[in-house]
Amino acid sequence: MELQTIDHICLWVCSASKAKDYYEKLFGFSCHFRGDDFSTLVVESGSVHFFIKETDDANFLDKQHLSFKVSSLDDVIHRLQALGISNYEVGEVDCFSDSNYRWCEWRDPDGIRLECVERI
Repeated sequence: MELQTIDHICLWVCSASKAKDYYEKLFGFSCHFRGDDFSTLVVESGSVHFFIKETDDANFLDKQHLSFKVSSLDDVIHRLQALGISNYEVGEVDCFSDSNYRWCEWRDPDGIRLECVERI
């Protein structure tokens, strides 16, 4: 598997509305709620995209995740299977203006969520 770059992160916060105001004002990002989900913000600019998710869980740090961009998600899945990692999930994100992707996600031995994405 060949990693190209970090694709995005998902930040967990106590207030999505406060985070929206902060990131729009500070960085000029476009921040909008993901459909009818008013606890998830889609944050983007011409060169950056990520998610901000609201939670009242005091242990929200274990929900953070790191996402890597890859050229082939199939290669990632084959590599995971070859290493005996079978508890992964796959899906697709289509809520961004121009950075949509297929994804594969699993947890490392310490429980950190790792994800690889292939742009569509």
